[in-house]
Amino acid sequence: TTDNRREKISYKQYTRFTSYTLIGYIITPFDTIFNIVMKSILSFINLISLSLLSISFAFSPHNANANANISISTTTRTMTSKTALNAAKPFAIMVEAEIKPDRLADFLDIIERDAIGSRTEPGCIRFDVIQDQMNPCKFFFYEVYTDMDAVQFHREQPHFALWGDFKKSGGVVHTLSHKCDGIFMSD
Repeated sequence: TTDNRREKISYKQYTRFTSYTLIGYIITPFDTIFNIVMKSILSFINLISLSLLSISFAFSPHNANANANISISTTTRTMTSKTALNAAKPFAIMVEAEIKPDRLADFLDIIERDAIGSRTEPGCIRFDVIQDQMNPCKFFFYEVYTDMDAVQFHREQPHFALWGDFKKSGGVVHTLSHKCDGIFMSD
C-alpha cells in the first residue's frame, strides 16, 4: 500500500516535499549556529553596556558620596549625613570585623571595654557586639548615635582608641564599615 501512495504523488509534489525536507535538515544546524551566534553577540553587547555603566558610575559625583559611606580598610573617613532631612536623625554604624584566631581573647577584652565605655557616652543610643554563628572569629558592631557630633565625641574617647590600637597591631583580618542614616528606629 505504501508503493501505491508513492505512485499517486506527482513528481512535482515529491520534489517539493524532498526539497523542504532537505532544507529542513540544512536549516536546522544553521538555525542552531545562528542562535548561538546571536546569543554570543547579545551577551557581548550586554557586557559592553554593563562596563560602560560601571565606568560612568565610577566617575559620577554620586560615587564620591558612596566612598564616604563605606570603608573596607582601617582608614578614617569623614562621616556626614547625605541629606538635610536625615541630619536630625540618628546615625548608625555597622561594622563587620574578622579577628585573627590567636588574637581572639585580646579582642574580646578590648571590644568589651569599648562597648561599655561607648554606652556611657551622652550621644550613644546603642552599642551592640554580636558574634557570627558560623565563624567564631567574625563579629558585628551595631552602633547608633544621636548625631554626627556624638560620633566625633566617640572617636575622641580612650576606649575607642583601644579598638584602633588593636587594628594597628595586626589583630584584624579585615573590617567593613557601613555608615547609615536612621530612618525607622526604635526608642
